[in-house]
Order: sequence, then C-alpha cells, then structure tokens
Amino acid sequence: MKTLPLLLTLSLFAACTKEATITPAGGNPPAKTPADAPKMGDHGEEKSLGSMTIGAHTFELIQAGDITAGQEGAIDMVFPAGKPVPGTVRAWLGVESGEGSMKAKLGKEGDRAVHGHFEVPKPIPAGSKIWIEIEENGQSLRGSAAWK
Repeated sequence: MKTLPLLLTLSLFAACTKEATITPAGGNPPAKTPADAPKMGDHGEEKSLGSMTIGAHTFELIQAGDITAGQEGAIDMVFPAGKPVPGTVRAWLGVESGEGSMKAKLGKEGDRAVHGHFEVPKPIPAGSKIWIEIEENGQSLRGSAAWK
C-alpha cells in the first residue's frame, strides 16, 4: 500500500490543471464542458492583483482564492499571447527577504500561464506581500504585489 500516498499526491497535483467533465445521467458526456462548470483544483474566487513587469516579462498576477494564515495560497501569472514565459519562477508570501516564509517553485500551465501554491506563514508578518522571483540570465529579479 506504499503506492497509495504517491497516487493521492499525483492526483492532487494533476487536479489543478484539469477541467471537470459533467456527465449526464444518460451516460454520454457533453461535447464541451459548460463555461460555468466547476474546475477541478478550483481555488476559489480569482482576484486580479494587477499587471506586473519583472525584467523583460510583463504579466497579470491573479490570486486564486483567499489567503489564510497557516494554509496554502495559490497564484497565476498570465502572460500576453506570443510572449515568452520564464522557465524558473518562485513565489512566497511574506517579507522580501523571505525570512519566515517558504519559497515555492511555480510551474508552466499551457502556453501563457504559470501557476503555483505557496505556504502562508502563521502568523502572517506585518507588511507581507506576494513576492515573485524570476531567474533570468543568471540573475534573480523580484517584484511584489499586495494580496487581497
């Protein structure tokens, strides 16, 4: 039964990238999932934190769900069509130095987005922000946004 925890972990990881398919009682799934259907891995209400530019990358930062001390937070970075998506992105909630926070590596989703989860410190330090760090050409570049 050692494989059960691994399977559960993998299924939770995969849940953030797949849409739910609603199958009617008749058995045949619809050709297209309705736009208002819940998505697997839905983290709650999306809250735009605005447009950011870090180095050569401009993107919209979106907070996915609420930020709660001691829980997990989620964000999305959405890049304009046709623009490059950085390969290495980390995020954390806290102070710029990262002291008392845990940095999390974000992963590419599709052609235009980066998504990730980070641990929210408990207690949340005063003046905390969501920090984004992009590694580019051997440099670590940072930017921050206030969370909602």
